[in-house]
Amino acid sequence: MEKVKCGVIGCGWIGELKHISYLVNAEDAQLTAICDIDAAAADKIIKKFNLKDVRVYTDYRELCADPQVDAVHVCTPNGYHYEMTMCAIRHGKHVFCEKPLATRTEDAVRMVEAAKNAGVKLALGHQRRFFSSVQYIREMVDRGDMGEIYYGKALDARRRGVPTWGAYMDKEINGGGILFDGAPHSLDLTMYLMNNFRPVAVQGKVYTKMRGETAGNPWGTWNPDQCDVEDTGFALITMENGATIYLEAAWLINMLGIANSSLICGTKAGADLQGENGVARINTIVNDKMVTFSPEYADMPNVKPYIGEAEAGDVQMKDWIDAIREDREPFVQGRDGIPVVQIIEAIYESSRTGETVHITNHYDA
Repeated sequence: MEKVKCGVIGCGWIGELKHISYLVNAEDAQLTAICDIDAAAADKIIKKFNLKDVRVYTDYRELCADPQVDAVHVCTPNGYHYEMTMCAIRHGKHVFCEKPLATRTEDAVRMVEAAKNAGVKLALGHQRRFFSSVQYIREMVDRGDMGEIYYGKALDARRRGVPTWGAYMDKEINGGGILFDGAPHSLDLTMYLMNNFRPVAVQGKVYTKMRGETAGNPWGTWNPDQCDVEDTGFALITMENGATIYLEAAWLINMLGIANSSLICGTKAGADLQGENGVARINTIVNDKMVTFSPEYADMPNVKPYIGEAEAGDVQMKDWIDAIREDREPFVQGRDGIPVVQIIEAIYESSRTGETVHITNHYDA
C-alpha cells in the first residue's frame, strides 16, 4: 500500500507537537495538507518544518474535499470536532479526532454512526492508554489478578494549571473548562483500566470559586471577565455493574496537584498511576503481608517497555496509520469517547439541578 496521505486541521500546539511532527517523519504516512483559520499559524508550520508540496487551506471544507487526502486529523477546539469530523466523513475520509470526541452525546453518537455507515475509521486522541504502566495494569485486570474491580478514581487536579491560550475559557467554543480539558483523559483511563464503560448514574458539582485567582499560574494570567467556564468539578459515578468511580478535576485548587492520574481497587489487589508518565504502583498481599511495588515490564512480554508521555503520542500515531493500512480498527476508537461525553454532560446537569442524572443509553466501547 502507498503511504497514507494525511491532512491536519488545526495548527496549534496539539496539531503541531503530536500530529504534524510525527507525520513529517513517518515512513508509512505523508503530510499532504494543513488547515488553520489563521493563515499565519499555517505559514509558521510550513517554515518550521520546511515543508514542500504541502497544500495550505484556511477553510476546513476544502481540505476535507481534497482528493490527495486519505485521512483527516481534527486538532481544533472541542466545539468544532463534530462539524469537521462529519464533513471529512461525508467526503469518505478516515478521521483522527482529538479528545473529547464531541461536546454533546448526541453529536458523539452521530459521528460514530456516520463513520460506521461510511466504512471509514474514526480514532480518538486518548494516547495515555498506550503507557506501559497502563498496559501492565490492564493485563493484570484481564487475567483476574485484581479480582473484581469495584472502585476507581479519576484525578486531574492541578494546584495551578489554567491553559491561557486558545479557546479554553470560552464555553461556546470549548464546551466547558477542566471537564472538557483534563477530565476526559482521566475518565477514559480509569474506565479503560476497569474495563467498564457503562455509567448509569452521576452526581456532580462544578465550581468557579478560583476563577479570579491568577497568581502563580505557570501559563500566565488571564482576564476573569472573559472566562465563562468552570475551574473545578467533582462527580460520583455509578456503573451498571455497581462499581463506583470518583472524579476530581481542577485547573485551580489549593491542594498538591496530581494531573491525569487514576486509581483502581479490586478484591485481590489495587493499582494507581502517578505523574505525567503514569508511574504504576501495585498494591497487593504477598505471604500474608501488604506489598507495594512498581512493575518490571519484562515480566509481561506483551507490554512494550518505557512508553510514557513523550512516546505515547507517536505510538498512537503509528497505530492509527497501521490501522488504515491493515484495514483494522485503531486501538482507541471513536466510540470509546461516548461514555466520557455522557458523564461530562451529566455532571453539568447534576450540578445545575442538584439531582442525580441517570444514563440509560449505552454505545459499548
